[in-house]
Amino acid sequence: MEIHPIPNNLADSNELVSVKTPKSLKEIPGLLMAPLAVYYPPGFLKKVLAEVIATYLLVFVTCGSAALSTSNEQRVSKLGASVAGGLIVTVMIYAVGHISGAHMNPAVTLAFAAVRHFPWKQVCELLKLLALCVHGPK
Repeated sequence: MEIHPIPNNLADSNELVSVKTPKSLKEIPGLLMAPLAVYYPPGFLKKVLAEVIATYLLVFVTCGSAALSTSNEQRVSKLGASVAGGLIVTVMIYAVGHISGAHMNPAVTLAFAAVRHFPWKQVCELLKLLALCVHGPK
């Protein structure tokens, strides 16, 4: 009988290691995910979070560069403030575009849904989530 030493690190062994991945958000523990997983499709909250971050950075960078440009022309020129807005849109498209589509503007989401390039179901779910955040649960 041959005895193999047990490696300290599983990466050093030649055996395949199986890791169970959750099938849906219902299997992920947490106070936030478990109740919301019942009402929203898998991956929906990830899309919403990506859009919130992208929209926040778009507003922060664009308004911040415009404010700096207005207060002192030596810090940021008017051209620099304009370019900052375009660059942050480009960066956010590359950063979160693969997750959520990088709409960053509710009007874009509604326009895509109107011409059937975006599912209306997700627009309705987003409006329900927004209403829940604004008004709270009944």
